[in-house]
Amino acid sequence: MTALDALRVVTEQVDAFNAHDLEAFVATYSEDAVVTGVGAAPLTGRDAIRAFYADRLDHPALSCTIAAHTLFGERWVIAQEHVVRDGVATETIATFDVRDGLIRRASMVKA
Repeated sequence: MTALDALRVVTEQVDAFNAHDLEAFVATYSEDAVVTGVGAAPLTGRDAIRAFYADRLDHPALSCTIAAHTLFGERWVIAQEHVVRDGVATETIATFDVRDGLIRRASMVKA
């Protein structure tokens, strides 16, 4: 796997998010993935990720764009994201650890 492969997976994740396709979004994560910074507690595993994002992705005015990104090593993607819901934008710095073609860890820090 290369850094560009890692970026491709993160881009697929954002595309699924913007398409409001919950199953395609969840499929970019490994079975034991951990996501931090989106809720009060870490989301661990696809079922937790699916449960957390189900209502969010049902919201039609939700979108995400990657304003800038940096590749670090062969598996890390650091992205500056703009998430918009109901016309309100939130800037987020997201780090993604991608291994074997799936996101293993994701961490979000909101501005």
